[in-house]
Amino acid sequence: MITFSDSDNIDAIYEKIRRKRLTPHNYLHFIKQFVETGDVVDIEKDVAVDWDWKIYYDPILNYLQRLMSDPLIQSIVLSNKLAGQMFYEATGRFVAECLHAEEFANQRSMSERMQAGKMLEWSMQRKKDGWQSLLSEIDKMHHDDGFDLDFMKKKFVKNGWEKPENWELLQREWLAAIDERCRKEVSKKIQAKETGTSGGFHQQLKNLNEQTRSLGISDAEALQAWNMMDAQWSETEFEKKLNIVQIQNKYPQIGEVARRMGRLPEEDGHDRLYVQTGFKHKLDHSSGSDIEGVTTGRDLNALMPSEFAHYLDSDLEKVFLRKWVANRLQVFRYKSEITKPSRRLRSERASRRGPMIVCVDSSASMYGVPQKIVASLLSKLEQTAEQLKRDCFLIDFSVNIRPIELRSRRKRKVLERMGIKPEDNENFEKGYFPFIGGGTDAQKMLNLTFALLDNGDDRYMNADVLWITDFIIPRTPEEMMKLFKEYQRTGTRFYGFKIGIGESIWDKYFDKIWEIHYREPRRY
Repeated sequence: MITFSDSDNIDAIYEKIRRKRLTPHNYLHFIKQFVETGDVVDIEKDVAVDWDWKIYYDPILNYLQRLMSDPLIQSIVLSNKLAGQMFYEATGRFVAECLHAEEFANQRSMSERMQAGKMLEWSMQRKKDGWQSLLSEIDKMHHDDGFDLDFMKKKFVKNGWEKPENWELLQREWLAAIDERCRKEVSKKIQAKETGTSGGFHQQLKNLNEQTRSLGISDAEALQAWNMMDAQWSETEFEKKLNIVQIQNKYPQIGEVARRMGRLPEEDGHDRLYVQTGFKHKLDHSSGSDIEGVTTGRDLNALMPSEFAHYLDSDLEKVFLRKWVANRLQVFRYKSEITKPSRRLRSERASRRGPMIVCVDSSASMYGVPQKIVASLLSKLEQTAEQLKRDCFLIDFSVNIRPIELRSRRKRKVLERMGIKPEDNENFEKGYFPFIGGGTDAQKMLNLTFALLDNGDDRYMNADVLWITDFIIPRTPEEMMKLFKEYQRTGTRFYGFKIGIGESIWDKYFDKIWEIHYREPRRY
């Protein structure tokens, strides 16, 4: 039976009975935190205190804690970004399945919850005649769900049925038993998962590793292709997305644009010193006498004695392994480890980091090969925005405009792969931008761009603006063209990514324009 402290008022008791649950996003936060830092959710520290759940047992949270504490899982997830992303999605998908199972169980118990709610409205005669049969009926349904029949009988005998507080107590205990039964449905699902095979994560990782080895691709390419996928793992879908990613090998300008758009933060606004290094090369360790100090890493040849002691201690072995996969072992640093590179310092005015605004031409002239080039570039920009945690705003323009937050779209796609439907479902085609067709009018796009740059909360000030187009675009009114220079003086950078051959009247308004010349495939 669930117990309550004497200091609980009636509102606190009801709150405990209702058991405020974590949302799917709360669980995903704990999974993401583990993938990024290796930190395992601490139920007492991270949940019980913050959420006041001192009496609530959450089977999903306990499962996550056991899973993340597994040294094998830690070694796989923390040593590879792609494995971490796959773990995040596979585990998030299972959490969503558990929450759906709990929700279904709650729906099935709805009529019973309504009975418990109406019980307090019974007449005194009905309470007198029906309390014994009601207790027996509840015990029959919830004997294994924590309902204490003997305790409740002691409360109701000797005219205890006349006291309203006893009926309120019965209602709370009945609802608590219903909650426990719903929670057991989740526990059964988790138990089946743990006693069976390790599930989709290991199998997906095995399949992906085999395919990446056979195709000879890098982990970075595999991760980018994975993030472009709209559904769960399939070899065909993965190869389709990989073909789009590998367009970047043919057109290195894509990588250059992404690097330029991903400027590093310089938020202090003062002059800063930059270091230009000369040649450098590694040397073999000489003797222990050239120790320069202590640092963190995973070089077992330079391990400190205290870390060896942890490894040899059976109780601390897991701590050692976790520090190893997280690259946090204490190791010696040697003078001979690396030669001092030549350095030349120069001073340059710092500028505040801004977000990215990407304007994509979706007119008919961009259909075909340009569409695939754009898809590859957008994927690279999404990845850059995610890594640097920069806002990335997409303006799809042709005869009309369509604004999209790229980082938000990326998160929504991940949630959809997990089976978690976002609150606002953006009507945006999977993996590609929608083609509106027709001619190209830049005025609406520029109006929106300038409105973002003038945003009142400074969110898009000093942005990097990128146009992805063939630049077959008529000029806009002269007063609008003059705004280019005004925004550039305040820190905005305008870049162009020109796809196709032809002259452009826009060159003088941009800080830099990259050009790509492609050849249309022949059709016989």
